[in-house]
Amino acid sequence: MSLIKIEDRGGDSIQFFEVDGIRYPYCSQIDQEQAIKAARDLVPHDDDILLITYVKSGTHWLWEILSMLQRGSAETIPQVKQDCFIEFLSPTQLDAIPSPRVLNSHIWFDQLPPAMIQKKTKIVVCHRNPKDVAVSLYHHQFGLKNMYDYDGKWENWFPLYMEGQYDYGSWFDYVLGWDKAIKENPDYPIHVLTYEDLKTNGLEEVQKLSKFLGFNYDDDLCSAIVDKCQFRNMKKDKLPFATDFLKSMWRSESLSFYRKGEVGDWKNTFTVAQNEAFDALYEQRMKESDLTFKFE
Repeated sequence: MSLIKIEDRGGDSIQFFEVDGIRYPYCSQIDQEQAIKAARDLVPHDDDILLITYVKSGTHWLWEILSMLQRGSAETIPQVKQDCFIEFLSPTQLDAIPSPRVLNSHIWFDQLPPAMIQKKTKIVVCHRNPKDVAVSLYHHQFGLKNMYDYDGKWENWFPLYMEGQYDYGSWFDYVLGWDKAIKENPDYPIHVLTYEDLKTNGLEEVQKLSKFLGFNYDDDLCSAIVDKCQFRNMKKDKLPFATDFLKSMWRSESLSFYRKGEVGDWKNTFTVAQNEAFDALYEQRMKESDLTFKFE
């Protein structure tokens, strides 16, 4: 376990905390070795829900939706998803989260706590198209100056994303790894959705989540949750609950975890050459997969 720095193609460095070959965002304010161990040893509650995403794939958004479903109310949750981010919490902090809990993580299936697998804690997995992930992740790493300490340019950052050098490894390895695990464990209660479907068919997707979680709420509540969790509302409503610690991570006060929340925004950043290179990589890596993604 160690703090590492890698260089982009322009020579700018970016830092991570690496554990067993997996890179995590670096945070000097916590004991990351202890937190990662605590996540592995987590003892789930009977009514826990675990949200799994690759980085920058709608975690904040879906955590809010799931928390509202769990509480049966379309009221803003008076905390942030980082309060339940399992690989960034100490054992004491994990134990202090009251039930019912919506825990969240970016870990892989084989990193799940053994007790959680044994109990078959319900898992919601959300994937997002990798081009929008790339643009969002670049702005995330550039913006969180006190976490990544990165000052580089997009054109120098992008090749390392293609190589899977950043947080939690390659997007391709991650989504294909979870897809494989889900198919190999058909009896495990896992619900999969995409960021794009949630964006375009919000009510239908929230209804599916409600049914999967055993709530079976009526259309009125599901519709109210969809509306309350619109990007414009969350960007405004969640700000008061961001801790001073979270605010201190950002390069400037004008930045936050809520940037655009759009589908297809990658078109404003990718060059023609970058898009062609990524399409070739996508075709190669996904040719044997039945997973499909919407890019606009």
